Amino acid sequence: MKKFFTLAAVACMAMSVNAQEIWKAADFDLGTATLEKLTEGIYGAGTADAPDVTVPGELMTSVIKVNTASVSMTALSTPNGDKTINAGSDAWQLKGTVDGNDALIVDGCTPQFAKYLMGQGNPELAHWEFDEETDNGTSHRVYGTYWEPGNDMPAKGSYWKFDTNAGGTLKVAIYGNKNTNPTYIVDASTKQPLAPASVDVAIFYQNTGFAYEGNADEGTAKYLNVGKMADDYVLQHTNGVTQNRPVLGYISFPVEAGKTYFLFNPKSQIGLYGFEFTAGSTGINDVTVNAGLDKNAPIYNLAGQRVGKDAKGILIQNGRKFIK
Repeated sequence: MKKFFTLAAVACMAMSVNAQEIWKAADFDLGTATLEKLTEGIYGAGTADAPDVTVPGELMTSVIKVNTASVSMTALSTPNGDKTINAGSDAWQLKGTVDGNDALIVDGCTPQFAKYLMGQGNPELAHWEFDEETDNGTSHRVYGTYWEPGNDMPAKGSYWKFDTNAGGTLKVAIYGNKNTNPTYIVDASTKQPLAPASVDVAIFYQNTGFAYEGNADEGTAKYLNVGKMADDYVLQHTNGVTQNRPVLGYISFPVEAGKTYFLFNPKSQIGLYGFEFTAGSTGINDVTVNAGLDKNAPIYNLAGQRVGKDAKGILIQNGRKFIK
């Protein structure tokens, strides 16, 4: 156990050498959100199957903009047209507890994220609303089209956009309510999700509370579902542990300078606790304890327990984290 704490300390110190830029939703002033009018892809008539593109429509959306030295984040929250919104509290909800959640601090290196911002509206390529006459009178209909790889970015809804002017690793702390649907990090230049093997996932499931194995105070806590993004981009399927429950945790991925990335779930909303950007580093994977690596050095799992060479999963040896 002592060896594990040494490795964890080395990892945290190594990460602190690379300047980190941090934004927390709990510190954000919703009074700085702004209202904008959406018209592209918004229509005011149609059928249940398709919009009538000859009848333009509009929606008001609330926009959050945040800047660090290397990352500019823009977030949208677009309630449906039958809701009157102001720029802040009508479109966004700040959820969570002031003291935060142990699930977001067990890795020892991440600051405690206390609350998350949740927007409204599913990310949709096109959105149309119309009145339809039925046997029971006039009914208001709301329809939209979901995003799929290769499509343009969503026209409305709840999503998070990151513009980067430096390369490095972006680590976002998220809350997801319906995670049987895919969660995408999309490279806007290619209109494709990042390759699953390039995205690290570490999440907890919500039950009566956010449960995890081990003990945070003793440094033995570990994520319930940790590994690379699943091939179908469903967080529930990260490493075969599947529960139809809301989740919270981290998604980490490499970013290049001068590019734009979108984070969203096409059929639900994703809340954001905050993000960390580390320039030119992928964190613990780059830690070097000494120049010579001992292939016979002890191996530990993420709970700090010593394991044999046949162990599988995410392991630590010579101060390096690797997947077997």
